Amino acid sequence: MTHSFPDNPFLSGPTAPSGIECDAPDLIVEGELPADLQGVYFRNGPDPLHPPREGEEYHWFHGDGMIQRFEFSDGRVSWKNRWVRTEKYELERAAGKSLFGVLGNPMTADPSVAEEHYNTANTHVVWHGNRLMALMEGTIAVELEPETLATIGNFDYHGKIDGPITAHPKLDHGTGEMVFFGNQAKGPFSEFLRMNVADREGNLIKNEMVEAPFPSFAHDFFVTEKYVVFPVYPLVFNLERAMTGGIPMAWEPERGAHLGVMPRNGTAADVQWHSMDPRWSFHMVNAWDEEGVIKVDVCASNASRFAPKLDGSMASADEGLTPTLRRWTIDVSGSTNAVGEEMLDDLPCEFPRTDDRYMTRSHRHAYLVGGHDEQLMFNRLIHYDLKTGSRKLWGEDQYLLGEPIFAPRSDTAAEGDGYILILAYDQVTALSQLMIFNAQDIELGPLARAKLPLRIPAGFHGTWVGA
Repeated sequence: MTHSFPDNPFLSGPTAPSGIECDAPDLIVEGELPADLQGVYFRNGPDPLHPPREGEEYHWFHGDGMIQRFEFSDGRVSWKNRWVRTEKYELERAAGKSLFGVLGNPMTADPSVAEEHYNTANTHVVWHGNRLMALMEGTIAVELEPETLATIGNFDYHGKIDGPITAHPKLDHGTGEMVFFGNQAKGPFSEFLRMNVADREGNLIKNEMVEAPFPSFAHDFFVTEKYVVFPVYPLVFNLERAMTGGIPMAWEPERGAHLGVMPRNGTAADVQWHSMDPRWSFHMVNAWDEEGVIKVDVCASNASRFAPKLDGSMASADEGLTPTLRRWTIDVSGSTNAVGEEMLDDLPCEFPRTDDRYMTRSHRHAYLVGGHDEQLMFNRLIHYDLKTGSRKLWGEDQYLLGEPIFAPRSDTAAEGDGYILILAYDQVTALSQLMIFNAQDIELGPLARAKLPLRIPAGFHGTWVGA
């Protein structure tokens, strides 16, 4: 017998589990879908099949990966969703209950899964080398069939990767390469990072192991045409602490933040470390090269609410917990190892995206969401034109917004000429809708809204694949 889910902020309201897989061949649309919007929007997010094990505190990052697929064709939009059939999902579905500890904690897991692979595949979904791959933070990818969303199985680049792949690979549209990295690449609590490159066809062509100053947590990283940058924030893992019942991961601002710069055509031996005051960031907008420097646009804060300090207290609001849009400058000419910082705006922001065709190259447009509280709920869509310095906003308080995804009008369209797709939760109706905006004029509001007959749980990241 399946039991009800416990009272938890990430198991109620917009994050509550859906418990259902659906096919909707022709969604009702309010407004008019642009005729040139042709392709598929994939989105990933957690949707737990079963309640957590008795006595465990659920975490949003633990839910089973659920892929949403919206296909735009001939003025219509279809939708389907499927769970990713990971080993975790299949074992727990067969048992009719949760078996794995929250976030893979072996101390709270059922003994029957002590030797089994923990993978939720719930954070991102990417398309590269003619493969659709679901990703989470700490393990290998899971390949999916792009039309049906059927799970094909774990993808380890033909046995060449046996460790973690983070959820934010970078696609270089100039070379066709995908650059990605892994935290704790020599096992849990290790200070090693691994950088990989797959070519246009999806073949692994580079595998470098980089030793960081200390083991830390970083969700995203930076890639330009010439360089890869590994951020090491003072969100520090410590095995000895964990083994003695202390805090496994702590915010230790006295360590500062460090950015390791490696040439894309270089090796781990070429990494140069640059330092700055303590900073924390989940996500970056983009990075690019200028003469003698690397520029990075990033949503960053001065402190993190993601883990306690060593004394068990949490960072306070006056320490700078709110992420804002900033530009970091890394001097690669050799004149200094200090990282410069420019505040581009003081508006709270998260989930930044740009026109992906300009990833690794200088960009003009950035799209983000903001107006959030500590639960990471957002009700404002933000568009920055970084050439003019202008900012446009749209939002209505009844809607909570997910990550904005840019879909170009065509393959040859100018940067920013296209549409923003964003999943929204209507707090009045408790239903979801997919909003489509003109990317150059979001203040007009949605051009069209594809209405869903249910609520899609709040999720994380997605990908647009043009027709």
